[in-house]
Amino acid sequence: MDLGLKGKVAVIMGGTSGVGLKTAEMFLQEGAKVAVCGRNAERKEKAYDHLLKFGSAESIYSATCDVTNKEEVKHFIEGTATFFGGIDILVNAAGQSVMGHFFDVTDEQWEQQIQLKYFAIIYAVKAVHPYLVKQGGGRIININATLAKEPERHMVATAATRAGLLNLSKTLSQELAADNILVNSVSLGLIRTDQWERRRMKNAPDMKAEDYYADLAKKRNIPLGRVGEAEEVASVILFLASNKASYVAGSTIETAGALGKAL
Repeated sequence: MDLGLKGKVAVIMGGTSGVGLKTAEMFLQEGAKVAVCGRNAERKEKAYDHLLKFGSAESIYSATCDVTNKEEVKHFIEGTATFFGGIDILVNAAGQSVMGHFFDVTDEQWEQQIQLKYFAIIYAVKAVHPYLVKQGGGRIININATLAKEPERHMVATAATRAGLLNLSKTLSQELAADNILVNSVSLGLIRTDQWERRRMKNAPDMKAEDYYADLAKKRNIPLGRVGEAEEVASVILFLASNKASYVAGSTIETAGALGKAL
């Protein structure tokens, strides 16, 4: 199936690891051009080298960027537009969770989550908006989580801010529709990413990865019986960015193996 992504320019905030990196890889396989950024310079270089397996140097732009820094985001978006001559798609994939009940989460951790779940998206959307308008429209896809609808006490700060991001995404979908910019969300359950790999190595370094994730799926009662893969999320993102989703706006697609009971 031709997704109509050939030649399109996709900006992936937080695209140097996990779901973001896999999404960049799959965009390149569809003939698109990608721009990725991350805070860690070494990880950014590794991501760039990895993406060269799927696309040419002319189709990849990468930069070190803190998505919670307004000026750095603006500079990254401007650099992307200059490098490629335009922007068609924005994927907000940067994310990090904070474990902790209400009285265990520090004020600094609350501020970090607010910056990452709100202002990082606000900065990116404001910076990319003129370029999408110039192209006659585009796509914005915000990566969220099932926590947005079903909070968990041990992740109170992440759950609360993700709920706000879900609301913001819906509002943006209505606000930007007049510019032919389609805004949607992808809501994740348990996905095997670098973040979960770090937890695995910390909590069960001697346990085989397959056994660890199988046990995790069982403990979390995932109906599908397994943890998801980054590629499965990226496939949904590419669909929303494609011409096959030309009338999909303001939606949230759950990619969670039927985890959760919220409607």
